[in-house]
Amino acid sequence: MDQREISRKLSDTLGVEKPPVAVKFLRPGETVPEGFSSPQKRMRFCQAVMEATWGKSLAIQPTEMACGPGPGSFGAPVKDKVFRGEVHHALGLFEKPEAAAKCLSANTKMMPGSVSHVLVAPLEYGLMEPDVVILNVNPEQAMWLCQTWTYPEGHHLKIDLQTEACVCSGIAVSTYLKNEIQIGLGCYGSRSSTDIGPCEMFVGIPGKLLERTVESLIKLSKPLSDSRSKRIFNEAYPEKKGGS
Repeated sequence: MDQREISRKLSDTLGVEKPPVAVKFLRPGETVPEGFSSPQKRMRFCQAVMEATWGKSLAIQPTEMACGPGPGSFGAPVKDKVFRGEVHHALGLFEKPEAAAKCLSANTKMMPGSVSHVLVAPLEYGLMEPDVVILNVNPEQAMWLCQTWTYPEGHHLKIDLQTEACVCSGIAVSTYLKNEIQIGLGCYGSRSSTDIGPCEMFVGIPGKLLERTVESLIKLSKPLSDSRSKRIFNEAYPEKKGGS
């Protein structure tokens, strides 16, 4: 399957409203391919993912990211006040700076200096082989994506659920380094800085497992449809059918 077909099948089978987003990490010395532009202003990684759902293809440098902890997710330095937890404590997200520092230091990160650019684009454009594919989904759609992981062998997922740096560290980097599907509920930064809705969340799919994920999802079409029909509920509670 090519990337356009994969994107279409992901969207059609799950019923997602926003198109899947491809992410690729460029190493120092690698050239940004054609079709990508640099942001006109400093932006967060989660905002780049958002703009990719609008059809944009961006190449962003970790050192130019606007987010406090975001650059560190991709192996770039962070400001001392962020590192010490002072920023997130001042925002009211943690009781004390030490708690914020402990939380952020435990986030999954790329090796220092290992990423020169992060490429972000709609998957359907097929501009690069993605390291990760990110989807904006609702909880039910996330459940079926998680089911594609357990479908072949019955393995449980090991989720690195992060309350901070959710999209950059918890979804993009964790999915890539762990080579497992990851889910994220969003964080203060991503929910205050993007158009994600209160009923949306994120799922990351490793690029190496993308085709397998789609194949499993298609095989799950019948139970997915059966579940959405509420057949068992309607049979057990006929008086509630149709919301009456």
